[in-house]
Amino acid sequence: MKCNGMRKEKTKNGRKIDVKCNNELDKHALFCNVCGQPTGALSGKLSAKLNHNEVWEKFKPIKSQYYSFSIFIILTSFLLIGLGIYFRMELAESFKLDHYVFTNLMLLILVPFTLIPFGFKENFTDEPFRISMYFQALKNYPKFFLFVLVNILYFLLLKILCTGYILGITVDPILHPVRFILVLYWIVITFPAVLLIIRKKMNIIKAVISCYKASAETRWQQSFVMFRLFVMNIIGAAFAGLGLLVTIPYSYILIEKYYKSLDEFELFD
Repeated sequence: MKCNGMRKEKTKNGRKIDVKCNNELDKHALFCNVCGQPTGALSGKLSAKLNHNEVWEKFKPIKSQYYSFSIFIILTSFLLIGLGIYFRMELAESFKLDHYVFTNLMLLILVPFTLIPFGFKENFTDEPFRISMYFQALKNYPKFFLFVLVNILYFLLLKILCTGYILGITVDPILHPVRFILVLYWIVITFPAVLLIIRKKMNIIKAVISCYKASAETRWQQSFVMFRLFVMNIIGAAFAGLGLLVTIPYSYILIEKYYKSLDEFELFD
């Protein structure tokens, strides 16, 4: 495929004129390496909207087949996290721990259970998630535990630097919104890491670094993916939680699909 962009070319008399680029494009290129013209990948296979539409069209006819799995994971994982956060102050005082420390210890133990479905071997187009698949994938709990630990340590570092936590110092209030932005940015660029750990058997640090490099040009599309999932799950929870029966399995599937789109363009290599 040739680039349709324009580039500057010098004429014999020294003038610069616009000419068609016509550079031969690599099939995995996001931009032309000569003129910088986008190849269309970000509005095509790497588009958050198009990935959503593709997944939803496949998921919609069979969404009811995921209900039993959704109920299971809500009761065994998400509900426990929600209750723990709701009662964290009382529980922290019972264990005589700092509220922040207790909350993160609780998340360190419970959040890996919500990541277990990323360890399923079956492709989502083959068959719906089953509860038995969850128990088979529990062997990946230690990997997800370490992944959550790395995230918690990073967020702790941000809290120390941006709020003076532990240090007992006063920091500029502008650092509070900076911390919030950095947390969101971290979540956006590292969400494929949990799949790199399983699919490519990377260690946690290498997976995070690979995600950072891969997101150089796709971070906005990844932001749209995560924002869409956040809104859908909030709406799902608002309908007495019934919407979560659909939005939770859909979230796993869309994240897996977008990871595969990134991998198809060899962005993790």
